[in-house]
Amino acid sequence: MNAPGIKDASTGEKAWRAAILWFDAAHEPRYETDGLLVTHTGADGIARVLAVGAHQDLAARFGHLTPTHWPDLLLAPGFVDMHIHYPQTDVIGSPADGLLPWLTRYTFVEEARFADPTHAQAAADFFLAELLRNGVTTALAFATSHPASVTALMQAAQARRMRMITGKVLQDRHSPDGVRDATEQSLRDTEDLLRRWHGVDRLGYAITPRFAPTCRLRSVAPAGRVRPLHPL
Repeated sequence: MNAPGIKDASTGEKAWRAAILWFDAAHEPRYETDGLLVTHTGADGIARVLAVGAHQDLAARFGHLTPTHWPDLLLAPGFVDMHIHYPQTDVIGSPADGLLPWLTRYTFVEEARFADPTHAQAAADFFLAELLRNGVTTALAFATSHPASVTALMQAAQARRMRMITGKVLQDRHSPDGVRDATEQSLRDTEDLLRRWHGVDRLGYAITPRFAPTCRLRSVAPAGRVRPLHPL
C-alpha cells in the first residue's frame, strides 16, 4: 500500500475508508460501497492487511484510528498482467505493415540497446513506475536476450516489493546482430539468472524461448531441463 493513510505510530496501523473491492477467505469477490481497509506495518517494514470489510462493521474495532476518507474512490487489489514486454515500452504504437516489418524496424533495434545495463535500468525503472501508476503490482514480463535486461528488471522490482516474473529470451537464429545470441552461452546465462533470482523475495524466473522461428530446437529442448533450486 503506497497511499498516504494516517498511521497510528504506537501500533503501526493505517486505515482507509472508501468503496472497496476485495476477496474473502473462500476467494469470492466482495464489494463494499462504504468499506474500511486497515493495514499493519511489521518490523520488516512490510504493510499487511489487518482487516477489510464494511465500515459499519469495523469502525468500533478500529475507533483509535482516523482513516483517510476517499468517498469517491475505489480501493481494489493490485492488477495482474500476464503478458507484457518491458523492452518495448518506447516503441508502443509504432506503425508498420505487419509483424516482421515492425520487429525489424523498431523492436529489434530498441531491444539491442538493452545490452547496456544503464539503459536497461532506466527502462526498468520507468516501466515499473508505469505499471504501479496503473494499478499493476504483479506481472509476467518479457525481457530481451541480454542478461542485463533481466537483472535490471529484477533489481527494480525487488526494490519496489513487486511480484515479478521474467527471464532472458532465447533467440539464436533469424534475428539481427545485437539481439541474436549464441545457443550454449544463452543456456548458461539462463541457468545463472534462474539460480540468482528465482524465489528471491517475490520474484520468479521464466524460461523464455522467443517464438519458434528464432529458436533452434537444440536451444529449446535443453532449456526445458533447467530446474530452479527452490521452486515457487
